[in-house]
Amino acid sequence: MNKQEAAARAVDAGAVAAQAVNDYGIGSPQAYSALAAADAVMRDAQKQGCSKADFDAEHARRG
Repeated sequence: MNKQEAAARAVDAGAVAAQAVNDYGIGSPQAYSALAAADAVMRDAQKQGCSKADFDAEHARRG
């Protein structure tokens, strides 16, 4: 997986976590699980060399 793919996965995971917070509330088990998963995906992307600039570029690419 290249950096762009890793950044895209992290952005996707963040979007899922944000939706879980919106749907179930910040203290819910669903939101906690989604946030933990997003954190793991983000950390993996960072290990693959992604930086804030890569995540920002993915957000900008999506509009």
